[in-house]
Formats: sequence, structure tokens, C-alpha cells
Amino acid sequence: MKDILSTQQDSKPKFVKLGTVVATVAFFSLAILAIVFTALENIEDEVQLKVKESLRTVLRATQEAHHIWIQHRLLELRNAAQSERITLSAEIFSNPKSPSMLLASAEANVERSFALMMETYQDDAYWLSDVEGRVLNSNMRNQVNTLHPLFEYEHLKMNRVLEGEAIFITGINQAKAKQLDNMYFSAPVINQQQQIKGVLIISVNQADHFSRITQLGRIWDSGETYAFDRNGLMLSSSRFDEELHRSGILEPGQSAINNLYITDPKAQANSTDSSFKALTFMAQSATQGNTSYNTEGYPDYRGVTVVGAWTWQPTYDFGLTTEIDKAEAFEVYARTRNIVVLGIVSSVSVAISLFFLLYFSQRNAKLNLRQAQLVLEDRVRERTSDLEASQQELRTAYRELEKQSITDSLTGIPNRRCADEFLEQEWRRAQRGGYPITIMLIDIDHFKQFNDHYGHPAGDVCLEQVAKALIDTGICKRPGDLIARYGGEEFIAILSNSDYDYAEYAANRLIKSINQQQIPHKFTRVEGLSHVTISVGVSIAESADIGLEEIISLSDQALYNSKQNGRNSYSFKLPIAAKRQANNQQTTKSG
Repeated sequence: MKDILSTQQDSKPKFVKLGTVVATVAFFSLAILAIVFTALENIEDEVQLKVKESLRTVLRATQEAHHIWIQHRLLELRNAAQSERITLSAEIFSNPKSPSMLLASAEANVERSFALMMETYQDDAYWLSDVEGRVLNSNMRNQVNTLHPLFEYEHLKMNRVLEGEAIFITGINQAKAKQLDNMYFSAPVINQQQQIKGVLIISVNQADHFSRITQLGRIWDSGETYAFDRNGLMLSSSRFDEELHRSGILEPGQSAINNLYITDPKAQANSTDSSFKALTFMAQSATQGNTSYNTEGYPDYRGVTVVGAWTWQPTYDFGLTTEIDKAEAFEVYARTRNIVVLGIVSSVSVAISLFFLLYFSQRNAKLNLRQAQLVLEDRVRERTSDLEASQQELRTAYRELEKQSITDSLTGIPNRRCADEFLEQEWRRAQRGGYPITIMLIDIDHFKQFNDHYGHPAGDVCLEQVAKALIDTGICKRPGDLIARYGGEEFIAILSNSDYDYAEYAANRLIKSINQQQIPHKFTRVEGLSHVTISVGVSIAESADIGLEEIISLSDQALYNSKQNGRNSYSFKLPIAAKRQANNQQTTKSG
């Protein structure tokens, strides 16, 4: 009995110790899993962000390509409509007394005018009508002397043409006007007396240039960019025609153009109303005039879960989207996640198994080995503590050196190296984001005379006061803004995403702040003043068409203009595009 009690007393501490160790291992295993899953969530967020940026970049590029193509076609058609050949032909056709010889000549002239255009763009048809919409001439012979359907179904838009505007027409209700195509260009025929004598109309072959431009936005294996009208009807080709034929969404041999509505097949199948169009999440948002994106996933017109970005173009009255299968967009992330999770689970399992193996194999180790281990642990802790202290000192010294390398030792504000690196980084961001960036070069007026008469120590104090005053203006409040010493008596201010008005406000603030300091300078040559003043040169870059060196050069030229204008003032030197946007505002104003 005593032996049994003794055995139970001996085994109890071992059981408690083993349970504690198991709990500890379980805790740390769960902690590791939590860290891993948190990291995976962060990776997923980063992947979603990159996918979104890729989609939006492709969408913007395709949108711009469409704009250029449409404007080019409208310009071509307007030039043709105003040519003497077309205007005379319209007058001949409109005159019921025109002899047959003149009519034949006019018909040949119209055909020649459209021959190259039709061949280049593979357009379907052309019409020359009078101002009432009656077709005077067309390659569709059976429609001559009939009312062109656009004047019946799109009379508001045709009224714009009759007012002198060349327009792009799409989004025609196919249920009401089945005999109409779904994309046209139209321009007024204007003679030399600026009288509107008729209307030119071209039916666009959507499967040719329009679809090819749209399909340039394909990315990866499943990516697709396509256009649709306000009714959700596909205006461009689909890269999935074969898949749509197999699934029965399209009939054999049928193209998606003007035949496929952007609907969710499952939602459409569940609808009891056959006339109801269950537009996809994207199409509902876009046809309501929204520009947005979705990286969570939604069903497309095939029923496949995709991610995408979309926009509605009110100028041209059609929507544009770029989409990619979510499985492909997040394939790398999913594979990484599976590998990491499998690796963690395997590692934890192996670790637990090895732990118990080692624990049971060493539990009867001798006491002196344990004692030696404790002594060794103490020594390791001491060495580790010393090493950590040394590493902390190195980190502190490195941070101090790093701070000194980007800080001006005199004024305590960022130096030129910091400004150059910061400007390069913000410049790239501005180009990617498509927002403006303002650069101001600031120079202390007649600083050489200040040093010559007051001495360099006083000049250093002056620089410190000017630097502090520039910072205290508060014009640089955002992460993308910076004021730095650029060299000698010259400073630079970088304002991210700032327009002309804010740049002008900031320049005024800088000049006013220095004037308020009233730093004595009896030897300044600025008329009527006896204190330190500054001159400011400003330039604004609003597009990626101008280079960084060029915008800095423009700021430097603006600074030179400020000095030429008497100093204590600011001047703007803008790129040509920015000048137009500034509406010819006065670019030099006194502080």
C-alpha cells in the first residue's frame, strides 16, 4: 500500500509538468498560426491592391484609345462633310430638276469620298440625307428616298447634328429599332456659306477597329475588356464566343456584338419575367453612371466569378469594363497560402512529435547535466544581453547617421539629398496617379550683400530664421509635401496634388511670412525695403508628358523672372498645357 501511494505521489508531478508543457506548445503553435494567417491576410490585401491598379490602368488606357479613335473618325467625317465635293453633291441631289448627268456625277463623287474610309475601317454603310432625314444617296440603294431611321428613333441626337455638331451615336434601343445598327458617326454637311445642306451618316463595323481597340485591354489568360450600351448590350467582340456557344448563351455562329446582354446567367434563369434583364453587378453599376471596381468577385455574363474595374462614358454614351477571372487573378496568392499553411501544419506536427520524443527520452537525465545546462544558460543570457546592448548602440548610431545624411546641419530642415530623393519618389507617384505636382524654388534676395556686410555667422542665423519661417507657414501639411534647403541661400518647396490656386496661395504665404520676420538687411537692393526678402519661382506639372528636369528648369526660369521683376515676388513658369488651364492668369504678383 505504501509502495502504491509512493508511486502515485511520484507520478503526479511528472503529469502536471507534462500537461504544462503540452499547453505551452499548443499556445505557441496557435500563436504562430495566428501570425501566419495575419500575414496571409496582408498579402491578400496587397494582391487585391495590385490587381485593382492593374485593372484600372488597363481601363484608362483603353478608354483613352477609344477617345482618340472616335475623335479621329469624327474629324475625318466632318472634313468630308464640309468638302466641296459633298456639299455640291447634296445640293444636286436636293434639286429635283437636276439632270441625270449631274446626278450620276454627284453619286460618283460621294462614292469616291467614302471609298478610302470604307476600305480603311470596313464600315457597313454610308448615307447622305437632307435636313429632313430623307436619304439622298447611299451604298444601300434600297434606302434612297426613304426616311433614315435615326431621324425617327434618335431625333434628339440628330437635332444636335442639324445644329452643326459631329457626334458619335450608340445605345439605340434594339427592341424598338431592330433594323438599325448600334453604332454610327454623323456630321452636318455645311457649304461655304455656313449653311447646313444635309447630313452624313456612317454605320460602324463594330467587329473591326472598335472591337480591336477594346481587345487591346486583355491581360493574362482570362482577362477581357469590352464595351456595352445603356441597355447592357455588348458593343464589342467577346473572347469567349466559343464558350458562349457551348453553354447556349449564344446561338451557333452568332457573335456577341449587339446580341449578348451583360446579364448573370443564373439570375436570368431564376427570373420569371422573360423580358427582364438581370444585369451583372458591374453592368448595373456602370449603366447608372458609376466608375468603380470590385476585387471581391462577382459573376460575369458567363456566370464565372471575376474581378474588374469599369466606367461609364457619358460623352459617348457607352460603358467600358476590364475583367479577369478571380481564380487567375489570385492564383499566386492561393498557391502561396496553401503551401504556407501546409508547411506550418507539417512543421507544428513534426515539432510536437520531436518534442515529446525528446522529452520522454531525456526525462531521466542526471542532475549534474541539468546543473551544467543552467550554468551554460546563464552564460548565454549574459552574452546575449551584451550582444543586444551592442546591437542597440549600433542601431542608434545608424539612425543618427541616417538622420544627419538627409538633414541640413545648419537649419535642421531636410537637405538637398533628401529633397532630390523625395522629389523623385513623389514625381513617380504623381505620374502613376495622374495628379499635378508643384515645385517652388525660393532664393533669399541679395544674400551675398548680407554676408559681406553682416558677416557669415550672421548669415547663418539669417538662414536658420528663414528656414523656420518657411516651415511655420504650414503650406506643407500632407505626406507628399516638403520644404528643404537646396543649397546656399536657396530653398525648395514640393507640393503634391496642388492646383494653380493653391500654388499661388502658398507662394504668397511664403513671401508674406519672410516679410513679417523683419530680419534687418539695410544693404538689400529691394526697392523701399530694409529687411530680408525672398523671390519664388513656381512651376506645375500636370501630366506625364513633361520630364522632371524640365519642370525644375521651368521653376528656375520663373525664379529668374521674379528677380528680374524686382524681387520680393513670385513668378509662374508653366508648361503649355498648364498655361491653358490657368486661363491666362497673371503669373507674377508682388508680395
